Amino acid sequence: MDNSQLWASYLNVVYWPSNDTVNFNIEAISNINNVDVSVNVSLIAYGINAIQQSIDLCSLTEYSGLCPLTSGHLDINFGYNVAESIKKQIPGVAFTIPDLDARVRLVLFNTKTKEPLACVEAAVTNGKTVQTKYAAWPIAAISGFGLITSGVVSVIGHSSTAAHIASNSMSLFVYFQSLAITSMLAVAKVPPIAAAWSQNFQWSVGVIKIGFVQNIANWYLQATGGEPTAILTNSQVSVSVQKVKRGLELFAGSLVRPLERGRLQKRLSIAVDSDTSMQSDNLDNTMYTTDEKGALSGTKVLILRGIQRIAYKARIEITDLFMTSIIFLIFFGFVIIVLMTFFKAIVEICIRSKIMHEGKFNEFRQHWSSIIKGALYRLLLVAFPQIVVFGFWEFTVRDSAGEIVVAAFLIFISFVLLGFSAFRVISFGRRSVREHKNPAYLLYGNNVFLNKFGYLYVQYRANCYYFVGFTLLYIFLKCLFVSILQKQGKLQSLIVFGIELIHCIALCWIRPFMDRRTNVFNITIAVINTTNALFFAFFSYVFRQPEIVASVMAVIFFVLNAVFALFLLIFTIVTCVLALVYKNPDSRYQPMRDDRVSFLPRAGAKSGPKTVRDNEDIELAALGASAMKGHEHVKDSGFLDSSEDDLRMNGTTFRPAYDTENISKQSLVESIDPQEPASTITGNSAHTYQNFQSTYNERGNQGNGSYQGNHGNGPYQGSHGNGSYQGYQDNGSYQGYQDRQPYSGLKQTRYNNNVVSRDYL
Repeated sequence: MDNSQLWASYLNVVYWPSNDTVNFNIEAISNINNVDVSVNVSLIAYGINAIQQSIDLCSLTEYSGLCPLTSGHLDINFGYNVAESIKKQIPGVAFTIPDLDARVRLVLFNTKTKEPLACVEAAVTNGKTVQTKYAAWPIAAISGFGLITSGVVSVIGHSSTAAHIASNSMSLFVYFQSLAITSMLAVAKVPPIAAAWSQNFQWSVGVIKIGFVQNIANWYLQATGGEPTAILTNSQVSVSVQKVKRGLELFAGSLVRPLERGRLQKRLSIAVDSDTSMQSDNLDNTMYTTDEKGALSGTKVLILRGIQRIAYKARIEITDLFMTSIIFLIFFGFVIIVLMTFFKAIVEICIRSKIMHEGKFNEFRQHWSSIIKGALYRLLLVAFPQIVVFGFWEFTVRDSAGEIVVAAFLIFISFVLLGFSAFRVISFGRRSVREHKNPAYLLYGNNVFLNKFGYLYVQYRANCYYFVGFTLLYIFLKCLFVSILQKQGKLQSLIVFGIELIHCIALCWIRPFMDRRTNVFNITIAVINTTNALFFAFFSYVFRQPEIVASVMAVIFFVLNAVFALFLLIFTIVTCVLALVYKNPDSRYQPMRDDRVSFLPRAGAKSGPKTVRDNEDIELAALGASAMKGHEHVKDSGFLDSSEDDLRMNGTTFRPAYDTENISKQSLVESIDPQEPASTITGNSAHTYQNFQSTYNERGNQGNGSYQGNHGNGPYQGSHGNGSYQGYQDNGSYQGYQDRQPYSGLKQTRYNNNVVSRDYL
C-alpha cells in the first residue's frame, strides 16, 4: 500500500493444530507512534479469500509493548488462540498439498479511526514441495539410459531398433529441455507448484548446483572484470521470486503439522503473490528493482522473474548462472571424447592381442573419426537451445567482458557448424532428388556423410530432409525471444506460444518422422509444449483473468506434465528393456518406407541359422546394387563430404558394395562385408544382412557368370526372360532396369531356381 508506516524485514507465522494456536514472529521498523493498532489477518488460497480474522493488539495483555504501538525497531513474538469456527474453515488437504498457492495478508489499522497504517503479506507453506532431487535425477538417468541402450543395440546389430530408441530418447530429452526453457519466461507470476515442478528439469540446460563449479564460475567472473553478487547469503536483501505488494518487504511463513517443530526462516523475505496492481511488467522503480547488483544496498525489493528466478530457486548466484551452464556443456563434451577414445583403444588392443576377431567393429575402426565428429555434432545440437538462451541473455546482463566473449564464441560456433550441417543435408537431398529421383540415394549412400551429419535427418523420412532447417529455426526463435525479452513478460509469452503453435501445426500437417509411431510420439510432445506455453501466457496475466484462473491452471499444468513425463519414462524403460531382452527386436518395427537400408554401401553379417527375413535382405542387397549401377565413381557420385577426412576415407578408397566390371555370385556376396554399424542412430543395416550365406555358389548348367547370359540357366534370364528385371544381360552382369525407385517393378525374383515373390510397388 502507499505510505506504509511499517517495513517488515522478517515474519514467521506457524499454526499448531494440536493446540489451535498461531505463533507470530516479526522483525520490523515502525513509524507508527503511540497508536492503538488492530490487525486484520486474511488467508488467501488459490485466489480466494478463505479466512478473515481481526485481532486487537491491545487485547493481548501479556504483550503490553504492542499497545500502543511505538516507532522504532520492533521485535515481536506472540501467540494467538484460533477460534473453533476459524479452525473448521481450514481444510485438511492444506496440510498435505505440496506447494500451496496461498498467502497470509496482515493489514494494520488504527483501532479508533479504522485508518489503514500498513500492510504485509507472506507466503504460506506446509513444507511440502514437488521440487526434489528424487524426481530430477531419476528422470535424467532414464533419459540417458535410452541413449546408451540405443548405442548398445546398434553395436549388437539391430539397426531399426537402435534408430527408434535413439529418436525417442532425443525427443524425450527435447521435451524436458522445452519445459525448462518455457519456465524461464519472465511472466508476472508463476504459481508455486508450476515453478517447483519445472525446476526439476533445469538440469537439461546445465543448471546444476555443484559447489566447486560455482567457485570456478565465480573466479572466472571476477578474473574477467565482473562483479559477483551475494543474493543467497545476504540477509539484508529483500527478495521476491514472483511479485510483491507495493510498499512492503514480504516474507515467508509456515503452516506446519501438529508435532512438527517450528523453524525460523533463515534470512530474507520471499513472496510469491500480490494483488492485481502488481500484474504489470513495469514496476515502480523507486520501490522495486530487477537488478540483482543494485539490490545489494537493501533499499529496494528485488523482484526475480524468468531466468533470474530459475537461478535463485536452484540456489545458484545469478551472476554465476551462465558460466555454470557452459562449464557443464564443456564437461560433457570432454567426457564423450574420452569415452569414445577409450573404447576404440580397448577394441584395438583386443584385436591385436587376438582376444577379439579382426572383423569386429571394423566399421567403427575405419570411420571412427567421422563417428566421433557426429557424436560431438549431436551434443552441439542438444546444447543449441542452452547456448542460445544463456548466450543472448548474457548479452543483456553483461556480467563481465570474459563471459560476453565466451557467449559470442559459442553462439558463432553453433551457428556455423549447425548451419553448415543443415546446408549440406539439404543440398545433398535436393541433388539426390534431382539426379536419382530419391533423396535417400545420397543421404544414406555414404557411411562417412551419414555418421557425421546423420544426427540431423535420420529421425525424419528421407523425403522430409528439409525439415532439419525448420527445426533449427524453431529452436533458435523460441530461445532467442526467451532470452532477450526478460523485461517484457506479456509480449514474450505470446510470442513463444505463437512459435509453439506454428511448430505443432507443422508437425501435424507434414508428419515428417520415420514412421507412424515416431510421428505420434513427437506430435504428442509438441501438443504438450504448446499447452505449456499457453499456461505461461495466462501466468503473465495478459488476458487479465482472475487470479484463481492462474492458480487452477498451475495445478492442471503440474498434473498434465507429471502424468505425461511418467508415461514417457515408462515407455522409454519398456522399449529399452525389450530391445535388450528380445533376440530380434527389429521384428517389432515395420520396415521404413523410404528405402534407406538398400542404399547403405556396407552391411553387417553374423553367423547363425538363415531366416526368412535374411532372404528378404538378400533381395534388398541385390536390388540396391542394381540401383547404384553406374554411380560407383567417387568424384561423380557426390557422396563424399568435401572435408579432408571424407576424401581420404581414413586411408581407404571409396568403393560401392558391388563391382560392375566383373560381378559374380561370389563377388556379390563378398562385397557385402561383415561390418558392425558405425552409428547408434543412423539406421545402418547391420541387422538387415545378418546370417547372410551365399546361395549363389552353385553354377548353372550353362554360362560363365552367376547371372547367366542371354539364354543361360541363371536365376535372371536373358533379355526376354520373365524376371522382374527384363533389361539387358551383359556377361552375366546384374543390370536391371530401374525407374525412379530402386525397387519399382519388382514382382518376382529367383535364387538358385527358387522363386521368392515380393511386391514393393
